[in-house]
Amino acid sequence: MNQASQNRIDEIEAWFHANEDGEFAIAPSDYLSIRIGNATTARTIVYTTKHRCLSRIRNLQRMQEPMAILGRYGLPANDDLTFVCGSSPNRIFVGDCDPPDILVFTWLREHLPIAWHGVNDDFLKSHGISNLDRIQIPLSASELESVSMLPKLCPDYRELLGNYCSSVIDAGFKIELEGAIIDTDVET
Repeated sequence: MNQASQNRIDEIEAWFHANEDGEFAIAPSDYLSIRIGNATTARTIVYTTKHRCLSRIRNLQRMQEPMAILGRYGLPANDDLTFVCGSSPNRIFVGDCDPPDILVFTWLREHLPIAWHGVNDDFLKSHGISNLDRIQIPLSASELESVSMLPKLCPDYRELLGNYCSSVIDAGFKIELEGAIIDTDVET
């Protein structure tokens, strides 16, 4: 790992520690992540901040089987890296379109190759979400403050999110995974 990567990791960890407020969460060291499947034989390894949503995510079925899943809300624990490293080079991240999950993804990516499959423009399109205003949630104070860090810590976050989702963040909102997979047949 080069010094720039280590600096990004250190800055992300420091931010989470200084702003642990429920949005920027750090689970206690004795809190185990959710682990499903065998990472040593998996052809796809999924890291998600919201494991209960995975069964409703379209296009996840297109990933190579067998799959191993690690679910943890907030900053990864160091022992999560061993599981996520596994035997497969096909690693994906599934999470919210918000600063905490962008920073979690960035932290992981500084340690190992992983691809963003979280909420972004393509994700919303594949889930048939057309009424985007109803799924936007205002960013918390700590999330708003962290937006200015994103270009430095995750320079490609706009490419990861797409134009629309980037504009949501710029406007002070987020889109959580739960909102992005709502049943479009349900009337509100």
